[in-house]
Amino acid sequence: MSGTLDKLIRMANQIAAELEHQQGANAAMATWDHLWHFWDPRMRAQIVAHLDAGGAGLSEASRAGVAMLRTAATPPSQTPATAFAVDAAGNTQGDAG
Repeated sequence: MSGTLDKLIRMANQIAAELEHQQGANAAMATWDHLWHFWDPRMRAQIVAHLDAGGAGLSEASRAGVAMLRTAATPPSQTPATAFAVDAAGNTQGDAG
């Protein structure tokens, strides 16, 4: 694998792991949302091509999120990865917090 691809795999796995912690069952959708909104189209194309070639090194949640990039249209403007809330104590919750 190329150095760039190794970095993309590592980043996708880190994003998915954090979103699994924050979003639980919604981690795959939140990972997809994050990749769609914050990754350059070339980065998305490269990670999808890697998944299509077997996806070595991708975690289960990152695989699921990357797979959604293949078929999904533009996500809504606010999904679990980009949404956040402030609780009664003033703490932010979600990817933005």
